[in-house]
Amino acid sequence: MNLHTHFLFPVAISLLFYKLNFLSWPLVLASGLVGMLIDLDHYLEHILHAKKNRFSIIATWNNSIKLHRFNQRSFIHDGPGILIITAVLLICSYFYWRLALALAIGYYSHILLDHLHLKKEKYFRGKLGAYFLKESYFEIWLDLLLIITIGVLVLG
Repeated sequence: MNLHTHFLFPVAISLLFYKLNFLSWPLVLASGLVGMLIDLDHYLEHILHAKKNRFSIIATWNNSIKLHRFNQRSFIHDGPGILIITAVLLICSYFYWRLALALAIGYYSHILLDHLHLKKEKYFRGKLGAYFLKESYFEIWLDLLLIITIGVLVLG
């Protein structure tokens, strides 16, 4: 999934917890940011593995979207990393459970979206300047649904 979906999904979930007075606005936004910032490992892996354009965000993006010259996911996206993050969140919850909840929503929603693969997906493909674009029509519909949900939760 793309960054905007990794932001919208945890924000929508966190808004439900906000409505139940479990989370504050800053924690709602924090969960959305965590949902996106997990993908910083793509950039770090790109720096470690790229032979040219190591520090280029455009090269990182294009490798992730179109070229796939090497895997850009670190251990935090799979088994051992998930267990380590879970342990850290459990420790954090002992001291400040609301922060742990917001971080968990951001992290686990990201992992869920990354592992949500639909067979025979159809994609919108294009290019915006130097950036390649690829987004499934499912993700476009999901984004619209999330935006409507967020709007209802904020305004309702």
